[in-house]
Amino acid sequence: MSFDLYFYKRKDSQQTEEQIAEYLTKNLSHNLSDHPRQWHYENPETGVYFLIDWNEPEDDQDSIENFDNFQDYKYLNFTFSINFFRPRFFGLEIFPIIEKFINDLDLFVLDPQDETDPDNPRKFPAGYFQEQWIRHNDGVTLDQFTDLNFEYFPIDKSNYLWWFQFNREELQNNLTEDLFVSGHFILKSKEDGQLYTACVWPQHISIILPPVDFLIVQKEHRKLFKTIKESGLVTYSTVLSEFADHFEDYIHEVPNLKVFRNTDSDQIKKKFNALKLGKTVNEFGNGVSFDGFVNVRP
Repeated sequence: MSFDLYFYKRKDSQQTEEQIAEYLTKNLSHNLSDHPRQWHYENPETGVYFLIDWNEPEDDQDSIENFDNFQDYKYLNFTFSINFFRPRFFGLEIFPIIEKFINDLDLFVLDPQDETDPDNPRKFPAGYFQEQWIRHNDGVTLDQFTDLNFEYFPIDKSNYLWWFQFNREELQNNLTEDLFVSGHFILKSKEDGQLYTACVWPQHISIILPPVDFLIVQKEHRKLFKTIKESGLVTYSTVLSEFADHFEDYIHEVPNLKVFRNTDSDQIKKKFNALKLGKTVNEFGNGVSFDGFVNVRP
């Protein structure tokens, strides 16, 4: 089940399909496809993805009647598709990209999901597709929630996770000091079946952290002529309490970040290695992909 859009131009426009293909190849980031007639956007930081296809012209008369029988508009054979049953942030990331594509090329859109006029290409106001997809996505998710056994994750935590991940690479690349920006994991607890957020903190390195439920603390120290490696979950609140004098607020458009600048002192090492580790990740539960949960439930 997917949400689909079909792209058109005015018949007096000189826009060609080849120009649209060239635009997408040049401007669409995170394109995984090497096929000349398909663009597969997939952001490795957020897990958000969608497809744009350049289809062969229809030769079936019924299809021609449905898609290319308008007095003022010509079908360009380009379609957009995004799945339902996804967290809402898919819409937050995708539709600003699609709106820019439409505006830059002065395209018209046939939207079969539109409640007012699903049969004619037209222009739509800013934010319309995003709001429409979120509303439809929530609706079909609620309808199928029990049958498809969805994982639920609260909208506030989900949107924060996305906003942080969306900005994480740029934040890391623009740093002028040696800091690691740790990314999110989603873990499903074997004990209570709930979803939790986690970040890795390895060997008390200097780090920028978002607020999460757990830190995956990775220790490495010498003991009896051996290097001992340990890893386990520690609650975020415990770490901030233990290192209250060392974590500071990090000011950024993504709120509530904390920064730890490691002095590499013996005191820091001892305090870090003294952290009581909880379960390992495998003992605690299983990883969940960023498209593996939804934000509504009955």
